[in-house]
Amino acid sequence: MKYELERVLKTTKSKVSIVILTLIPFFDLYISIKVAFYDFWLHPDSYPQGIARNLLPHPAHASLLSGSSLGHFAQMLFIWILPIYLMFIYSDYYIQEKKLGYSDILYTKKSRSQFLKDRFSVSFLLGFAVPFLSLTINYLAAILIFRGGKSFSGLEQFPEALHGLALISLQHPYITYAVYILVFSLFSGLFAMLCTSISMLFPQYKLAYPIALLIWYGQIILPNSLTYVFQPFIEYGFKQIIPASILFVTICLAVSIFAFRHQVIADET
Repeated sequence: MKYELERVLKTTKSKVSIVILTLIPFFDLYISIKVAFYDFWLHPDSYPQGIARNLLPHPAHASLLSGSSLGHFAQMLFIWILPIYLMFIYSDYYIQEKKLGYSDILYTKKSRSQFLKDRFSVSFLLGFAVPFLSLTINYLAAILIFRGGKSFSGLEQFPEALHGLALISLQHPYITYAVYILVFSLFSGLFAMLCTSISMLFPQYKLAYPIALLIWYGQIILPNSLTYVFQPFIEYGFKQIIPASILFVTICLAVSIFAFRHQVIADET
């Protein structure tokens, strides 16, 4: 695993993808800052007491996953193109190795089973760690910048109309957002494993990338969209999140197990 991680740090497209995933949340935060403070910067005399706390977004609501920034552009860049980032970071390595015949050399250094275990472990680790660190840093920055903010885009004004997950989220916003970071990162790690599996099953760029995107977008456009699992402070609750989560986890694990067994059997035959 150490060797695989060192490869990532030496590969340009992997490093660029990691940097992009790290910077996108800060672009989103910049948009939120500009919207929240722009009038104050132009007309500071109109705010002798500063900006009222109820006008500033709550730090959890100002963070990327909440999708509160103008246009949701950064959130879309982060979530909708995630399969591409995961492929670039690590999951498409097998395709290049296969083209160069390097995969056969790797199999001579350790058993195919152990090689695959390492490959899937590194895929999950990177798929989890990069978004987790990026989103966590973004969240901590939002807490510092918007400390004391209370706005949830009006959602907080009608607590009597809220129920279930929406009510719980509003009552415990800091913990809620931290949980959503963890959930998103876990799902990203699982999907990184699926992307690695697709690269093994279809070791061609023209096939692997479209298939990964098709599976990802398929989960997003379903009635119980995967985006409901990732975005806090919305009206959708457990009735949508649980089915979407079960389907997504099942697909990721099923494809990963199939790819693992397929590659091991290929070695035995």
